[in-house]
Amino acid sequence: MTSREIIRKLLLRLLIWTEKKSKPILRDNLKFWQRQIHIHPAVIIGVNALLIFAAMVIEIGPTPTRLFGLLLFVLLSFTLFIVFLKRNIQYLTRDNDAMMLMGILTSLSVLLIETIKPFDSLSPFLVPISGIILLASLLLGNKAGMLLTFSIPFMCGMLYNFKLEFFFYHITGCLLAVNLSTKIKHRQDITQVGAKIIAINVISVITLTLLGPLPAQEIVTNILWACANGILSIIFVLGLLSPLETFFSRITNIKLIEMADFNQPLLKKLMMAAPGTYHHSLMVASIAEQAAEAIGANTLLSRVGAIYHDIGKLSKPEYFIENQLASDNPHDSIPPSMSGLVVINHVKEGVAFAEKQNLDKPIIDLIKEHHGTSLIYMFYQKALLSIDDTEESRFRYPGPKPRTKESAILMLADACEASLRMLETPSSNRIKETVEKIINNKFTDGQLDEAPITLSDLHVIAGSMITTLTSIHHTRTEYEKSEQKNNGQGPQS
Repeated sequence: MTSREIIRKLLLRLLIWTEKKSKPILRDNLKFWQRQIHIHPAVIIGVNALLIFAAMVIEIGPTPTRLFGLLLFVLLSFTLFIVFLKRNIQYLTRDNDAMMLMGILTSLSVLLIETIKPFDSLSPFLVPISGIILLASLLLGNKAGMLLTFSIPFMCGMLYNFKLEFFFYHITGCLLAVNLSTKIKHRQDITQVGAKIIAINVISVITLTLLGPLPAQEIVTNILWACANGILSIIFVLGLLSPLETFFSRITNIKLIEMADFNQPLLKKLMMAAPGTYHHSLMVASIAEQAAEAIGANTLLSRVGAIYHDIGKLSKPEYFIENQLASDNPHDSIPPSMSGLVVINHVKEGVAFAEKQNLDKPIIDLIKEHHGTSLIYMFYQKALLSIDDTEESRFRYPGPKPRTKESAILMLADACEASLRMLETPSSNRIKETVEKIINNKFTDGQLDEAPITLSDLHVIAGSMITTLTSIHHTRTEYEKSEQKNNGQGPQS
């Protein structure tokens, strides 16, 4: 095998080509920015390692001993980085987009440092590493942000003549950025975080000046650079957040809160066309949110996913019991196999609605997975009693099964709320029995096999759902009893 063939084979293994299903295109015309090419994580890590290695060679000089030492240092650093990723942030290693984004943010840091370094008039304090870490925390989560918090500032200190003062200065701002990222709910909150980054930068400069690494006569200039750093960090985050969020299919708390606004056209349409489904979705959202909080899952994603999970019922709202009210049930006039098909199709319709409205991939995944491959038991049993087609696979949702904690929680919350809604006066014991039975059935049916959820998590989820549902139905029952008591017995107070 020639060297050319070896290189070609290696590249084919590293590059994963994907084509749009709706519009077949030639491989020669694939474009990275249209997300038709996905780069393998090995390429991303390799490019970053080479970039950092080249930058450090420029810094320390290309002597043989230094080159060898530097090579060992870079290999050791990236090995530890990968080991930490695989052991502590496994979800990132399975997400090519996340790995690519992390690599781009790291490369961007190196390029910014190398751009500023040649200019003596520009200070290392200007490099907006805090802004890059804030972006990483918002788009990839706090664990990824914390990992980059220690690696990028350390790299900055290495690239600036191994000076620890630059490491200290940047790491304080980065730690603050990671900590405050969870409190950002609206885009205007980013400016408030930027103001706090400026404050911590100024404190760091004063501290380093008092300790001695920085000359006292330059304190005013360094404080100005520290302020400029905070301003530049805000500009970076505000300018790059939306494009990166869209391109890499990430979903932030900011976007989730915007989606949860009930003035969204799709939610307005659901409220008007399928009020029963709308109310059911709100109930499921409350149940899922509490359960997600109980096991440390993403509460906001669980809530918003639950609000949108049944939008597919908009295509035929009258075929779903929560929207039928006192009207006739259309399922009485069609065979069970057709009823099953209509019910199953609401997932496909929901995905189509979501894609048409440009909803984010995590929400689309929740819509797609919230029934997994569950059996539509009622219509299957009805088919068994008739001469209709009784093949079980025809009465199962196509899947996929839930692949995240949030998706698993949504499946359980949806099933529990729907089952308990059918009971006239559910007691606390009945609620407990129903929730435990549903969770056990989903588990034994294999619906939770692909979700990263433990038996301990399921126990906690069951407890949370029992508490929430008991609270909901207890309030409703007490209200109904009060109405019955007052009916025909004089005016109410």
